[in-house]
Amino acid sequence: MIALTKRVYLLLIPTILVVLTDEWLKFTGLHRLPQEGSLVKPGLITFAIHKNWGIAFDIPFKLELVVLISVLIGLWLIRVAYRHWNDRPGITFAAIMIMIGALGNLFDRVRYGFTVDYIILFGHSAINLSDIVIVLGVLLLLLSSQRKKFDKASEMR
Repeated sequence: MIALTKRVYLLLIPTILVVLTDEWLKFTGLHRLPQEGSLVKPGLITFAIHKNWGIAFDIPFKLELVVLISVLIGLWLIRVAYRHWNDRPGITFAAIMIMIGALGNLFDRVRYGFTVDYIILFGHSAINLSDIVIVLGVLLLLLSSQRKKFDKASEMR
């Protein structure tokens, strides 16, 4: 169990490196990539700057409210990670993964006033690597949570 737990937490290192790379790409992109609105014919995947002033899907929200909600969700994720530290390392890893990705986007909001997205999908959806880390963390959290239910069901048979 200890070896598995250690391996799971070692995966946090690449996660942190991905988010640090994301921050570098955002900074570089702000200075070198075109603005999304200037694209003549966006393709399947295009690299351009999209300034997300709101939350997911560009839903408008005040910066202060976004920071407050982010802190509350972060505290909840810390609680989840702490609760499952010894018995469910997958859940803990997923919760920390979500927090790391969210910190990348929160850093943007504090530094720039918006989240920097630079990967434009299908000419409409704008994302960044931190978004991908968050989504993968949420999927892993859901899968890890379900695994225990399946294990309990198979033990009862």
